[in-house]
Amino acid sequence: MSNPLVIKVCTGRACTERHSQYIEKRLFADREFYHFEDDVSIEQCLCQWRCKEWPTVVFWNDVQVGQNPVKSSEMLVKKIAEIRKRLQNKKPEWVK
Repeated sequence: MSNPLVIKVCTGRACTERHSQYIEKRLFADREFYHFEDDVSIEQCLCQWRCKEWPTVVFWNDVQVGQNPVKSSEMLVKKIAEIRKRLQNKKPEWVK
């Protein structure tokens, strides 16, 4: 993929109290396990203002709340599959 999937894990106080660092660790491990290193960028981000629904993880522009390491891992695999499917179905510009 030319544009990597950017994942942002909230490191605001409420999310950190709910162990968002474990979500981040799991996503890094999954990225390596599935060989998504070129396809996925994982970053920390400041508060996403969803403190009542924490922890928050943003997959590209898709904000997911109430995450845990397993949910985030499943979402990562799902998003990559969606992107790869879209890319396979995309016709080259020269084909009409």
